[in-house]
Amino acid sequence: MKYVGLFSFLLLIIGITPAFALYEPPTKEEKDIFDQSLVQFKAVNTTKKDVSDVIGTFQKPMVSTFLCHARDTNNQIITIVKTKLAKFDESTVHQDLVTGGSYTWHCSETMQGGKITLDCNNELRINPQVISNDTKIDPKLHSIENLVIFYHELLHGQLMIDAIKSSSLWQQETCNIKSRENIDYSYADPEHKIINYMQTQFASELIDKIGGKMITKEINPNETKNGTFTVKVLSFQDYPLFENGAKITLRTNNISENLFFQVKSDIFLSGHLKDTTKSGVAWFYLFNSQKTQNVTYEPVPAWTKQIAGLWSSGNTDDKDFYAVIDYLVQHNIVYSNNEKNTVSTMPHWMKKNAHLWFTGEIDDNTFVGSVQYLTSVGIIS
Repeated sequence: MKYVGLFSFLLLIIGITPAFALYEPPTKEEKDIFDQSLVQFKAVNTTKKDVSDVIGTFQKPMVSTFLCHARDTNNQIITIVKTKLAKFDESTVHQDLVTGGSYTWHCSETMQGGKITLDCNNELRINPQVISNDTKIDPKLHSIENLVIFYHELLHGQLMIDAIKSSSLWQQETCNIKSRENIDYSYADPEHKIINYMQTQFASELIDKIGGKMITKEINPNETKNGTFTVKVLSFQDYPLFENGAKITLRTNNISENLFFQVKSDIFLSGHLKDTTKSGVAWFYLFNSQKTQNVTYEPVPAWTKQIAGLWSSGNTDDKDFYAVIDYLVQHNIVYSNNEKNTVSTMPHWMKKNAHLWFTGEIDDNTFVGSVQYLTSVGIIS
């Protein structure tokens, strides 16, 4: 019997932020996290960009000097880059998003006698609450996500260093910058146009190594209706390894009110773009469900489907439908930590699933998977 456990959490990995507050040293917990993450990151054998330059700036300043052309406004550019670990600051959170960490470019700029000096005292912060796995997801997946957070923040440093050291365009622009004009730090990729691709490639390879599959779905604003969308993400027919039972974990960026559900062999994602001028990104992690191994499930009785159909059309009370859920739990068809289930707010799509089940458009396993999702994320508790 196919079983799909649906688990949904939100993790936004946000990078560059302006820093104006005085430096605060990291806590011992944050220092330990950084040291452990660095060791684990260096040991990872997978495709990743060389970020040794930015790592080196934690130990000693990196100094880059280049001469401008005779016809340029300035004649020499000197850049000094230092990075230190700083205490995580809740004020660095973007809007209402959960932040895994941040890397801040914080440079003072002086211009004297045709020489420009950039003295950069950068800061890396790591959110210990995110790293500590309060969400209690699979430890293997959580370990990978921590590495992705660490890699992501280092990239904000390395990409800018690459521009300083070798981008002829950045060097030419800086050599011709005038007093009171702003230095271009956009090469650090605050919009994540480059970093999202790099971290996705990095995470995907790590997921493959532990027998999973990572699927990325980008939601373009043009595909939405005032930011709201429902899109097909994947079909299990394309991933036969997971057809007989899969556990799915969802991560999102710039997507709120997100949920995903299954119709036959297809997985759909619904949600709303937080910023309707930018695309949203969803990462789906697929793993074989451990609960499907050597487990015999009782058949779902016909009367439960009849009640679900009546409930979906408004012809019976909520309490009758909750009785169906209790039956599924008590007979080990759905797993729950509570003997008696209570429901906070039943999502609107559940009635749609109940209707599709009643009319035969989705099978028993798909409907059971949607109920399992509600118990897994705490909507039913």
